[in-house]
Order: sequence, then structure tokens, then C-alpha cells
Amino acid sequence: MKKIVLVVSLMMVMALNAAQAAELKVGVVNFQKALNEVEQGKKAKAALKAEFDAKQKKLQIQEDELKKMQAEFEKQKAVLSQDALMAKQKTFQEKYTDLQKNFAGYRDELVGRESKMTSQILQNLKTVVAALGQKGGFTLVMESSADTVLYVQSKEDLTDEVIKAYNSKFTGPLKDAGKE
Repeated sequence: MKKIVLVVSLMMVMALNAAQAAELKVGVVNFQKALNEVEQGKKAKAALKAEFDAKQKKLQIQEDELKKMQAEFEKQKAVLSQDALMAKQKTFQEKYTDLQKNFAGYRDELVGRESKMTSQILQNLKTVVAALGQKGGFTLVMESSADTVLYVQSKEDLTDEVIKAYNSKFTGPLKDAGKE
């Protein structure tokens, strides 16, 4: 997709005549830097990290319980009947399966929420970039962090300006569509 956008952008630039090319004003934005530095992004990452840490503690409690259960099972192995051993082993296996399911569920939930938040911030960044590009009279504004821009004779890095404008325009918390 990025290659298509790049090719279309280059075709547009080549289509300009010499007079128009002299007026070409190109700007670049490092979206990765902007994503990491806008306040909403920082707050969203901190909230996700706090949630991850809380869920990690729950998983650690489950894991500790399993270790304790395993140690108890090993101690009692010689004195328990075959039926009792099988019952304990079945209980252990169920709890182990629950731990794995919880781990996978937590991971998927957090990855999904991070993806939605990133998508929301990127959409907001695109809005800010379009407004700044129009206000600044830019003919073309390209994303620079993905190494799609190899060389531009005259370019203006708008990243810091985009971050500042974003933080002014989008001050509240992100809508967390993944959390219920």
C-alpha cells in the first residue's frame, strides 16, 4: 500500500511542469516518533502497562498455585491411591489449561486494545497533518519513519509541529473501544 502511495505521489510530482515544480513544497513527518511522543499515546501506553502488570500478577498467582499443587502431588504420590492420584492429576491439568487460556486471552486482549488505540492515534495524526499541510501551503507531506523518503531536495520536517498541534487538539483520553 505504501509503495502504491509513493508511486502515485511520484507520478503526481513528475506530472507537474517546470513552473509548478519550482513551487513544490514538501514536508515530512516521522509518524513513529509522533506516535511515541503525543500525550494521548503516552497515557494510553501507561494505562495498558498498568493493566498488563495487574493481569501478570493474577497469572503469577495461578502459576504459584500450580507449583504448590505439583510439589504437594510429588510428596503424596507414594501414599495416595491410583484414583486419588488421577483425580489430583486431572485437577492439575485443568488448572494448567486455565492458566494457558488466561494467558492467551490477556495477551490477545491487550494486543487488540493497543492496536485499536494506535489506529485511533494514527487517524488523529493524519487529521493534524492534513490541517498543517494545508495551512503551511505544502504540495506534498510524506511519512518518513518507514524509509519511503530516500531523498528530497528541499524538505521540511513537520514532526515536532505535528506533535504540538496534536497535543493541543486532542487533550482528553482516547476512547477505549476494546474495554467494556
